[in-house]
Amino acid sequence: MKKNVFIDGEVGTTGLQVRERLAQHPNINILPLEQSKRKDLLYKKEMLEKSDVTFLCLPDEGSIETTKIADDLGSRSPIIIDASTAHRTNSSWSYGLPELGPMFKNKIIGSKRIAVPGCYATGANVILKPLLENKLILPSQPLVINAISGYSGGGKDLIAYFNEKDHAPFFNYSLKLDHKHLPEIKYHNDLKYNPIFMPSVGDFIQGMIVYVPIHFNSFTSVIDTETIQAVMEEFYLEAQFINVLKKDEGLNSRGHFRPDNLVNTNLLDINIFGNNINQQIVICSRLDNLGKGASGAAVQCMNIALGYDEKVGL
Repeated sequence: MKKNVFIDGEVGTTGLQVRERLAQHPNINILPLEQSKRKDLLYKKEMLEKSDVTFLCLPDEGSIETTKIADDLGSRSPIIIDASTAHRTNSSWSYGLPELGPMFKNKIIGSKRIAVPGCYATGANVILKPLLENKLILPSQPLVINAISGYSGGGKDLIAYFNEKDHAPFFNYSLKLDHKHLPEIKYHNDLKYNPIFMPSVGDFIQGMIVYVPIHFNSFTSVIDTETIQAVMEEFYLEAQFINVLKKDEGLNSRGHFRPDNLVNTNLLDINIFGNNINQQIVICSRLDNLGKGASGAAVQCMNIALGYDEKVGL
C-alpha cells in the first residue's frame, strides 16, 4: 500500500525537487495541494492528518509552526522531514546524514522527526567525522572550512539576481562568520569551537564544493596523504551515495575539480589533494546543493525511516 505524502512548501526550490523525486517513487502517493489554502492552518492540519509523511520545505518559522500542529495530533502525527534549519541541533530529532555512522542511521530508522542537514554542513560533516572518529584531529582543533555553491541555494531572490546583466561572477558572503549551518557542524561533531567558515556563490546554478585545509602538524599523529585516503575509503566503504575518489579521479580534461559534476543526483564525492613535501592537505567534498544537500537527502531519509531501500526514487 502506498504511503501518502504532503509537501508543505512544494512551490519553492527544495519543494519542487522533492516532488520531482517522489514522482518516480513506486511506494508514494503525493497528496494534491490547493495552493489557495496553503497558508490556512486548518487546511494544513487536515493535510497532516491525511499524510503518512510530511516534508517541510519552508523557512524556519513556517517549519516550527507546522511541527507544532503535527505535535498536537499526538499519535496521528505523520513522520515530519524538515528541510529548514529549525531542528538540526535538537537532540530529540534525528539528523538526516546516515553516512556519519550507525548511531545516525539507526536513529533515522522508524523516526517520526527528521532534520535534513544543510548543504554546506553535509559537505563539511562527511569530511570531519572520519578524522574525528579516528582521532586524527581533536574536537578542540581550530578548523577552517571554505566552500563555493551554485546560486540556486539562495532561492528565488538570488536566482533572479544572477539573471541580471550586471551580476557579480562570484562573491563571498556571511562575512560576520556566523553562517546558519555552523551550529549543526559544531554540534554533530562535538567541536569545542566554531570553525572559521567562508562560503561563496559562483555564477552557476547548481553544485558545490566544500574544502577543509589542514597542515600535517595539526594532526595528532604522523600522517601523509595516503593515510587520509585510506581512512576516508574505510569509513565510507558501505555508503550508498558517497564515493571516495582516487588521486586525480573526478577531474576534467584540464585537471580541474568542478562543482557541478553531480547535479541532479544524490551522490557525494570526496577527493583528497595533498602535498607530502609541503605537509599540507585539502580534503574536498562535492555534491549537488539541491540533491544530497537538500531534496535528495530528504527522500533518502524517508526511505530509511519507512524501511525502504535507500536508493528508491533516487
